[in-house]
Amino acid sequence: MESHTGKSSIFSPKNLIFVVIVLALAGGAFFLLQMRHNQPLVSNEEKATVASVPVTKVISKTLFREDQLPGEINAYQDVLIYPKVPGFIKWLGVDRGSIVKQGQPMVKMYAPEYLARRTEAQAKVAAIKAALSAEESRLSDLQAELKKHQATLLADQSTYQRVYTASLVPGVIADNDVVQWAQTVEADRQDVNTFIKRVNAKAHEVAMKKEEVDAMTKSFENFADFASYLEIPAPFDGYVTERKMHVGSFVGPDGTGAYPPICRLKQLDLLRIIAPVPEVDAAGVVLGSEVQFSVSSFPDKRFTGTVARISNDLDKDTRTMPVELNFLNPDFKILPGMFCKVYWPTRRRESSLFVPISAVVSTPLNTFVCRVKDDVVEWVTVRKGQLMEGMVEVFGDLREGDLVAKEGSEELDNQSKVNPKL
Repeated sequence: MESHTGKSSIFSPKNLIFVVIVLALAGGAFFLLQMRHNQPLVSNEEKATVASVPVTKVISKTLFREDQLPGEINAYQDVLIYPKVPGFIKWLGVDRGSIVKQGQPMVKMYAPEYLARRTEAQAKVAAIKAALSAEESRLSDLQAELKKHQATLLADQSTYQRVYTASLVPGVIADNDVVQWAQTVEADRQDVNTFIKRVNAKAHEVAMKKEEVDAMTKSFENFADFASYLEIPAPFDGYVTERKMHVGSFVGPDGTGAYPPICRLKQLDLLRIIAPVPEVDAAGVVLGSEVQFSVSSFPDKRFTGTVARISNDLDKDTRTMPVELNFLNPDFKILPGMFCKVYWPTRRRESSLFVPISAVVSTPLNTFVCRVKDDVVEWVTVRKGQLMEGMVEVFGDLREGDLVAKEGSEELDNQSKVNPKL
């Protein structure tokens, strides 16, 4: 009776419900495990989500931009006034701020030593000319004597011929007379030859004396030119910016510092604007092109100069090429030494490709852009050029219209798949 009661307690409804629940949970767990086990494997590429990448088009433009370069303003002509010969300043007709015209007297000098030497040279020239005149007179006398002897020779030769002809008739002329006339003709001939030699010698002396006179005359002319050296005219139209000497000062031509300059003259109506053009822009410099600049004295105004001179030589330290602009300055608004900004136009004659600056990736080993073609990233090696309007010029295996990532990065692996968004 007791055993029957124990069995009925094991198979009671509560126990049966509990067993059914446990079996149901175990079956559900087994089913889920079996389903997960039978699910096919998924590759990493399929698991990974394809990234969306903002892209932009490669565009073609003609480079043109305006760069600000530090400029230098110089006078078109700038000279320190020195005398040609040492002397004392007798009169000084200019001062700082004087405006002069070309040829206008600026300085008059007095040089007693040179005046004394000029007087001495003049006296030597006069003496040598007097000596030449005396020698020429002697030469004329000798030439006259020569002509007399030549006339005598001709007369005696004629007489001798007649005597000789008459002596051919026997008894008309004595033989002694023929011999005497023959000797007379020979003596006349010797006298003529002697005077010819004397005339030639004197003519040579006169020629040498003339050369000496010419040399002395040229030497005196140099001293005569000295008078013009004592007056210093203005070499060009200009403006006196410095005066260093005064009346009575001793000055000389040496410009190494032994003698200071008398004054300084600058041409201000035409100025040189010197701009250091970077090496990358040197090829685009065009003679005659107009370039604007500004100075701090007129901050709201731009002035225009013309490219007049190109040095065609780069500074080794700064890698720039000096280019000079001409600027007409008739009212002296702009002054030499002013600081100026040159608005240099950078241009290319042909169009080139541009991308956003952020699209170019620069590493120690490579410079590239991430081109997206057929939803695949390609690293394209490029060389950077000029900047313009937030974009950079690039040279490489690119074409106008190609898509490149706006934000280039090494994280965009080469040959990886992306979802481009234009």
